[in-house]
Amino acid sequence: MWNLTRGEGFLPTVSLRQLRNAYDTEENAKAKIRLLCAIHRKQGESTDSIMKITKLSKSTVHDVLHRFVERGLDGKDAIKQDGRPPKLTVKQRRKILELLDQGPPYNPSGLWTTKEVRELIRKEFGVEYTTVHVWELLQAAGFSIQKPRPRNYKAPSKWKQTHFKKRLQCWRDITGKKDLS
Repeated sequence: MWNLTRGEGFLPTVSLRQLRNAYDTEENAKAKIRLLCAIHRKQGESTDSIMKITKLSKSTVHDVLHRFVERGLDGKDAIKQDGRPPKLTVKQRRKILELLDQGPPYNPSGLWTTKEVRELIRKEFGVEYTTVHVWELLQAAGFSIQKPRPRNYKAPSKWKQTHFKKRLQCWRDITGKKDLS
């Protein structure tokens, strides 16, 4: 199990030049490290010396080298693994977008909170999401954060502000000055 051939016996169908060319053109950092392991093995290095050069564990170096033996030069690439299937189907996501466009039933501002969306998803489809995940779903759908602008509680009423601005404009018109100084 641990006896991997070295030198020209390692990857007999791939030359050292091909490995170096692949290393030079590769942009993925992990694939570059894997190719570096293969290059050193092709040069006759031991697993221990490759381990010291690449700062990888012995088992990782061994796994990488076996990967090249099994798959050839394609061993540099990771195999894409499927993740967990989404809890909501595409059809259900479309339905949620339609409901969101209608606006929240008890909020006159027309803006949804993540808690409200989370509750909507739970009621409609029986699926529990965290508020963080709900926010990620909303971002992916093109929604953004909207927050009312803060208003100082000590600020005068709108009428007083408008009246002040009118008086200020009259003062400017009379005096011809732009500022109060």
